[in-house]
Amino acid sequence: MDTNLSPPTVSVITVVRNGRDAILATMESVFSQSYSNIEYLVIDGASTDGTQEIVSPYADRIDVWLSEQDGGVYAAMNKAVGLATGEFIVFMNCGDVFADDDALSSAMACLAPTGDQVLFGCWKRRLAGGALLDCNPRLAQGIFNHQAVIYSRNIHAWHGGYADVSGLTAADYLFFATLFDSSAVACKVTDTVIAIINVNGISAGPQTLSQKTAIDFICGRSSRSRLLLVLLLHPAYRWLKVFMRRRS
Repeated sequence: MDTNLSPPTVSVITVVRNGRDAILATMESVFSQSYSNIEYLVIDGASTDGTQEIVSPYADRIDVWLSEQDGGVYAAMNKAVGLATGEFIVFMNCGDVFADDDALSSAMACLAPTGDQVLFGCWKRRLAGGALLDCNPRLAQGIFNHQAVIYSRNIHAWHGGYADVSGLTAADYLFFATLFDSSAVACKVTDTVIAIINVNGISAGPQTLSQKTAIDFICGRSSRSRLLLVLLLHPAYRWLKVFMRRRS
């Protein structure tokens, strides 16, 4: 990358609803990043717990700050994507933080100068007792974490947004899993630790594991025996199959 040019803008997005106790740590981790070209968006789903009062004093450090009713986390994420202007996007949702002050700078140094691309980084899970568990992306097994993924915003222009369907808690997994084999995107794995994540988000439940298995089967990365388990445990499989057929 030409050092005389400004680095590409990264749109860091925080989606929150009723996150009063966690939102400040997330915002501070964004503000402390050493990367020089960040656009920060905070999208609040009309919180009722005082989240707005925590965020408002920092409004002059936030490029886009909205608090209004929405249809849920994926509706809010799609709204944020539509408002973002950066070449790249990373979601650092409420309760999650960057691994350290140089996390974004280190990750961005791994990207190519041009082309649509997705960078899958490492992350740490904060366990109930406070200990941190190191986690590495393994794309062949469909293992990655959204907060440790930096990707070209332009991908949304031709691949669409996050599937916003009632009961679907793996829409982010669906979005990226359908890019693994795309000739239009360069997918890359880095050993840079990008995020420390909150393990209690909406994607932490067993229903998400079932949905991911269904997605993997449709993409040809999961066995029939695992599919049978999905059919027993999660009725969303049929919808996912129809959705994938429409995309093919």
